[in-house]
Amino acid sequence: MGEIVVQPWILRLSLWIMLGTVVALVATIVVARLARRERARAVTRRVGPLREDVLAVVSGDDDGRSRALLAGLRGRSADLVEPVLVGYLSKVRGTPAERITEVLAAHGMHERALAGVDSWSGTKRARSSWALGTMRADGASQAVAPLLQDRDRGVSVTAARSLGLLGDPATARSLLDAVVPGSRGRGQLPVWVVVESLVALGPAAASTVGAALASDDASTRAVAALTIGRAQHLSQAPALRALLDHEEDPVVLTAAAGALGSVGTATDVGTLLPLARAGRPRSVRLAAALALGELGGPDAVAALADLLGDDDPRLGELVAEILVDHGPAGIAALEAHADDAGASGQAAAYGLAVHQLRRGRG
Repeated sequence: MGEIVVQPWILRLSLWIMLGTVVALVATIVVARLARRERARAVTRRVGPLREDVLAVVSGDDDGRSRALLAGLRGRSADLVEPVLVGYLSKVRGTPAERITEVLAAHGMHERALAGVDSWSGTKRARSSWALGTMRADGASQAVAPLLQDRDRGVSVTAARSLGLLGDPATARSLLDAVVPGSRGRGQLPVWVVVESLVALGPAAASTVGAALASDDASTRAVAALTIGRAQHLSQAPALRALLDHEEDPVVLTAAAGALGSVGTATDVGTLLPLARAGRPRSVRLAAALALGELGGPDAVAALADLLGDDDPRLGELVAEILVDHGPAGIAALEAHADDAGASGQAAAYGLAVHQLRRGRG
């Protein structure tokens, strides 16, 4: 096979093309930064004089004049003020939120946001869904929910957070469906986003969330369990117990054990203790131990004391710390094991040392 000969002019042309590309990239970056700086200055020039009026409306100190002034803005001034007001709207509640919403409604934000959820631009779809959420717009959840399956991940995540703000329990099923990987890259939203939104839907969504514990998808079951625990859906404790009877997925077991610690009763010690024993993944065992600590009571303290001698030193130390948190009853359990040889004595000694350190700091 002969050598490949490259003509010098081809090399020179390639170098010139590379140099031109570098120059173009540098120029683009410089122009973009200058344009961004100029936009910031323009915003300051236009919004600056309205700053006091914006703050008056946001703080609730407005006597009506600032709200009327802002509501009457049109054109470029309105375009610049609206994002500022939407930003504040996600942070305030009560009267200030109502007044900001009135201003945005006067600008036609509600109608434009409803139309914007169907825009070809992902940025506009996301901004529109967020605006509807922060405005707590009536009936907007039906327009926002389809965006959970948007091809743009930023849009779908924003839509999920917006639905949490809207608080419509009817969207719980759509949020749960968004956990499962869908077609063309859709679905599979981050667990924390979906859980946060489901919790915000309140008690009215409890039955829908509880039913998801029977889903074929492990991620959906885990999301449902996490939501039940964080939202304190006490009515779903029986569904959690039923799940723990047959569940094998470690992630789901970890979430369900933690949730039962939040919504269960002292009678659930017998359900959680087997999950903390040897043979289960460490994450499940640690979650079960923490859940026993959450339940409290004499039976839970006794169960935790039995775990002090576990072969996993991390579990023994965690149990010891939990017993310290249980006050005199937990300290007594540690003292009862302090003279034991082996792992239980070491874990008890660790717990008593933690107790002494806390007392010293107190």
